[in-house]
Amino acid sequence: MRPLVVAAARVGWLGQTWAQRALLEPTPFVVHAGAIALLPALHTFTARSVAVARWAHEARRRWGVAGWRDERVVVYDDGRPLLGVERAMLRPLGLTLRSVLANVYVLTAAGPLIWVARRADSKPVDPGRLDTLVGGGIPGFDAPGATLVRECAEEAAIPADLARRARRAGVLESCYRTTDDGLDVLHRERLDLFDLALPPEFVPRAADGEHQSITLMSPAEALASIDDGGWTREGAQATADLILRMGWMPGGDRPGGDRPGYAR
Repeated sequence: MRPLVVAAARVGWLGQTWAQRALLEPTPFVVHAGAIALLPALHTFTARSVAVARWAHEARRRWGVAGWRDERVVVYDDGRPLLGVERAMLRPLGLTLRSVLANVYVLTAAGPLIWVARRADSKPVDPGRLDTLVGGGIPGFDAPGATLVRECAEEAAIPADLARRARRAGVLESCYRTTDDGLDVLHRERLDLFDLALPPEFVPRAADGEHQSITLMSPAEALASIDDGGWTREGAQATADLILRMGWMPGGDRPGGDRPGYAR
């Protein structure tokens, strides 16, 4: 993969095909020191955003782009906003998606239970896989907390007064190579993690069609289903970490595998 440089910062990575596509005219990119670089003359957030948006729309017209959303997210370098970009272009360019993810659970007399969602088959990423109940990308300049409250309402019909009870639990960094439409891409994500305990009488429901089902699992059932596969990577990591942090491990054992990228 070739690095992507914006405003002297290495912010992304492109597979071979997307590296070639980035340089086809009209393009705001050039080759510099072996990297694909955004033109230095584009020296403001707005100029970079407009130039990349024009190229992205042309790329979509020529080749198609999986999961196009008409949703702009902001790309940062060490807290510095560099540009806004269509969310579907993050994986082709190897840029980092900023997201929120909530472990949602209920404490009962019989023990803790975890709300688990199965993603809709129509989702562009990880369709049909098990996942945490609430999660979503942070659009524009929104704050993680505001995004979480909105996603709770949209995905699980959790009202704002309950969603605001969520507690910060750390940050999960995810990075792996995969394919979109048969092309090599890099999935990179930085997730702000939250824990949310719901009252036993409250039952979430799939509100916006992003989940095909919602169910309760005991910690043992959740870990067994993670071992069987079929979860999103991030959902599996976050759920196993919740169980470990809360001391809910069956028999006191530690979940298998490492937890790469997790930091409090």
